[in-house]
Amino acid sequence: MAVPKNFIALRILATIIIVAGFGMAPPISAVENTKIDALFADVEQKIQTAPEQTVLPLVDLQKFESTLNQSQKNKFYLLKARSLGLRGKFSEQISFIQAKITDVEDADSRAQILYYLSGGYANLGNYEQALIAMNDGIVLLPKLKDLRAKVGVLLSAVTLFNLLGFYDDALLYAERIYNLDSNDPFSVSKCMGIAEKVEINFLKKSSTAARDLLPEAIKTCDGNGRKIISIMMRSSAAIDSIDNKNWEHGLAIALPVLKELSQSSENSHYVIKLEEAISRAYLNLNKLNLAERYGLQAWNRAKLENMDQLLEKISETMAKIKRALGQSDSAMDYFEINLALKKKMLDDQLQKNLAYQRVKFDTQDKVNQLVLAEQKNKTLQVEKTLQQGKNQNLLLLITLSLILLTIVGAWLIRTLWQKNIFKVSSQIDGLTQISNRAYFIDSAKLALKNPVNSVTLILFDMDHFKSINDTFGHSTGDWVLRTVCNVVKSQLRPTDLFGRLGGEEFAICLVNLSEQGVFALAERCRDEVAAIDTKPSGSQFLISASFGIATHGVRGNTSFEDILAAADKALYFSKNGGRNVVSVFQ
Repeated sequence: MAVPKNFIALRILATIIIVAGFGMAPPISAVENTKIDALFADVEQKIQTAPEQTVLPLVDLQKFESTLNQSQKNKFYLLKARSLGLRGKFSEQISFIQAKITDVEDADSRAQILYYLSGGYANLGNYEQALIAMNDGIVLLPKLKDLRAKVGVLLSAVTLFNLLGFYDDALLYAERIYNLDSNDPFSVSKCMGIAEKVEINFLKKSSTAARDLLPEAIKTCDGNGRKIISIMMRSSAAIDSIDNKNWEHGLAIALPVLKELSQSSENSHYVIKLEEAISRAYLNLNKLNLAERYGLQAWNRAKLENMDQLLEKISETMAKIKRALGQSDSAMDYFEINLALKKKMLDDQLQKNLAYQRVKFDTQDKVNQLVLAEQKNKTLQVEKTLQQGKNQNLLLLITLSLILLTIVGAWLIRTLWQKNIFKVSSQIDGLTQISNRAYFIDSAKLALKNPVNSVTLILFDMDHFKSINDTFGHSTGDWVLRTVCNVVKSQLRPTDLFGRLGGEEFAICLVNLSEQGVFALAERCRDEVAAIDTKPSGSQFLISASFGIATHGVRGNTSFEDILAAADKALYFSKNGGRNVVSVFQ
């Protein structure tokens, strides 16, 4: 039987529709939509108090990813990125964001996910990438509509610059947060902006400026319903009082604040900082049992959270407590931990400084190139106009060309000069004009590679240097460090390497000098330091330094790290032996 042609056509059309249907996402049902909303609500509730409990609902949400609309996808990406960060999964967080960020076109959502990307890099110590991600977020500011997104972008900059130790930069961004909303005196931007200004000034040791802002900051954040931020600011004020040796007053503030903070945010790093400060106050009041109790609490919390910067400070306090309790072995253990952490912190700060300078230099270089490109385009337009006018005003064209060449030449000279300055600054300590830590260590290791060389390290540390700073001011302390370095350099051979390891600690690397010659050199340096006349500084006081010596090969010391640790132990013996002496590791 013949089949009608129109029937065949209808069958073909139906087949096309059915086949095409297999390539389309099925429409989401009302039941599924309700389940998705419930999953989002579950994650948002748990991420505030128990981020580890967000794993399963996020896995369930990911199953619906292909059916989510763009707004839901953005929300899912942000929640997952935040969850990974709160759970310490920073490598996974970065990989996830890098895979999804191209799908986030909305400026507000993109700015927020860049905030998490910057934080992930910072937590892994990749400060250069953290700064780049932060800058990418700052670029989006003119496009942002949501106030909270704007606050988040600027807060990312404040947090990162505080971490890097560039507090003046952080203050500029805190001021921008404060000025985002001029209408509501209790808005989130007013609270976050002034709270950050208080915190940054405490970090800068500008106590007066911080305390002047504190009453308004507490009033603003309480009015915004953010009492936890007020408690954190009061924590910083209590710690500052203890740092300024107001032991009893600081304790009177710190203890009740610690109780409040422990109830609302037990895992906050402010809890650890408060416990360490309370421990230090009790130590100075000679209440050693209480000092040990709070110190151990702070130590255990910081160790659990892997907070090296806090562990470095707590270990120093615990070493003093154990020494006061007469527990010498335990004190020595904490001292060695503190020493290792101090070195790690110094190396980390060097990496932060280099990352900051590289990103800043590259950013400025791009700006210069854009300016030159714009100038070149303008010159080409002028040239075209002049050509159309049959070479009229040729003199103007030549003048403009010369100006352009001058600008390019000046830019190239400035760029080369900046690169040379950057190279020198990466090797020389800015205050004392001797080798910095990184360059000294690299050079000393290079000397050790030659098997013919006999290498000796001398470490020396200024005695009671903190009391000089506290009594006469940091400018006098800087004068002391520069003068001591000039005096010691005058005793060294041209081939000797002299570097600043950090603070008031210095090192000398000597090659092929006898044991007697090394000891005599150290004694001369010690005598010369002790003989310094401090009157030119504007004050009169005594200066002395303690020295420790260690030689390659003694008691199995073969690597640079071995010799440095041995010299440091000898220095420790000098400190404990009354200071202003030279000790040799044997």
